[in-house]
Amino acid sequence: MIIDLKTGRESKLNIGQTLSCAVGNFDGVHIGHQKLLNEAKNLCGATSSAAWTFKLHPRICMGDSSAKRLTSVDQKLEQFALAGIDYAILEDFLCVRNISPKDFVTKILFDGYHVRHGVCGYNFRFGKNASGTEMDFKKYFEDSGACATIVDPVILENGTVVSSSAIRRYIEEGNIKEANRFLGHPFSIKLPVTEGRKLGRKIGIPTINQVFPEYYAIPKHGVYVCTCKVEGKKHIGVSNVGIRPTIDPSTTVVNCETHIIDYSGWLYGKIVDVQFHDFLRPETRFSSIDELVSQIHKDIENARTYASCICNNHESQ
Repeated sequence: MIIDLKTGRESKLNIGQTLSCAVGNFDGVHIGHQKLLNEAKNLCGATSSAAWTFKLHPRICMGDSSAKRLTSVDQKLEQFALAGIDYAILEDFLCVRNISPKDFVTKILFDGYHVRHGVCGYNFRFGKNASGTEMDFKKYFEDSGACATIVDPVILENGTVVSSSAIRRYIEEGNIKEANRFLGHPFSIKLPVTEGRKLGRKIGIPTINQVFPEYYAIPKHGVYVCTCKVEGKKHIGVSNVGIRPTIDPSTTVVNCETHIIDYSGWLYGKIVDVQFHDFLRPETRFSSIDELVSQIHKDIENARTYASCICNNHESQ
């Protein structure tokens, strides 16, 4: 499936159209992935840029219960578009899992999608049993009369290599600032708003509820400063990730409950993009609702202060 990232619609290649294509899982579309995308925009004689990826991560397709994704397909497409890529190619892993590395390059990419410049990472593995290497990728393209580029890793000043696995670890530890530094954009969830117990409205602090789907990377349980994109506008918010032990001690369903500061509106059933910026405190079971309300008001003020500092820093730059 080919998606035109300018329109968001399924598309087809025109006669004579060729691609400069970055290939990978792109989970998170972090700064290392963005380096691949930038290389794909170096067309090397092709007519358009593209990113080839799976609709669903191979580990999830294989039933690996420990696999956790950082981004949905829609979020990947948004990041590809923001990076200035023209097309996205979405493939089903199970349809290509048994294809040899050579056939993947020559029959799928070169013949099928008219890729004339292939781009992959330094540790790229592909084809049946992940037997193909980045050097095979380059060789098969060059043998076909095309070109290929192998992109080096992004290594930060402390010697850490940027990777999706490192970002997942930071998120699970609640180290959102470091995760966002690796991502190059805020970690976010973009999920439908579901109905909760509506306690927030009763206590004067309305919230939206979003349930984490299976296989999603879940931040450390606690309270975070966030921003929420609602109907094209961005609002400061406070999100609690966890099981809400003060409200319902018996539940095990992990929920993201967000108070959108200075916003009032009906959001049930709508998709809201919640972006995480900083960890405020661990999730706590309070002895009373009044104690919980008092702490939430403190969290809201801390979020306002955080937002004010960010705005002031931007103005001074």
